[in-house]
Amino acid sequence: MRKNILATGVILLAVAILFGISFPIGLLFSIPLAVLNIILGLVTKAPSGVEVQPQFDTRLVVDKGVVRGSIYQLVFLDSKLILKRLSSVSVTVILALVLAVVGLGFLFIVGAFMGGITGFSLQEYLTQRMRNKIKGEQLTSVGKNDIEIGYADLSEIRLGKSRLYLLSESNSFMASLPRGYSGKIRPILAKIFGSKFTTEESVRATEAAEKENEKSQHSRGDRSKFPRRQYSVGFEE
Repeated sequence: MRKNILATGVILLAVAILFGISFPIGLLFSIPLAVLNIILGLVTKAPSGVEVQPQFDTRLVVDKGVVRGSIYQLVFLDSKLILKRLSSVSVTVILALVLAVVGLGFLFIVGAFMGGITGFSLQEYLTQRMRNKIKGEQLTSVGKNDIEIGYADLSEIRLGKSRLYLLSESNSFMASLPRGYSGKIRPILAKIFGSKFTTEESVRATEAAEKENEKSQHSRGDRSKFPRRQYSVGFEE
């Protein structure tokens, strides 16, 4: 059960009833959407988040990462990373936009808001449904729309607050992660990738140290360009 979707459905139901008093025709759109959100909240399972599944020889499984407009499940094995495609962000945006436009005709801005929210709730449901289909050996195999990346091809793996950068000489890309995931996967990625793994904090600290070193060297160089002043002291007799 997804509590956030369920709570959204309850709130939308209250809003639908409130505005339905002034705009009865709007109930034809708002009540079904509110009920749909409640149903989606009940049938959509909570995301698994970050987990390890040793029975399938996986070092780390991240349930959601957005890469180039698509949502993937990230599966880290001993020597490669497999990105299992779950859904497309563009489909979600289009669905939310269509529902928002329809809602605008029934309840104006409120209807558009309700339609957009429902579109994202449907996306969460469809993504989880696709994730549930990936079981057993399918988790470590490469399908038609999946991506496989060998660790040997990567020159650096950098982790930020909500982003994972996979850098190589030929092809580099970035995966956006849900909030709070970075702290959970940081120690595991450090073990998997060793010296190739860095964090944005460490990179910033290194860059700051290099800039400070450059400033100090430049300052010493400037001082050496100025001749020393010769002072003579005279005594009157």
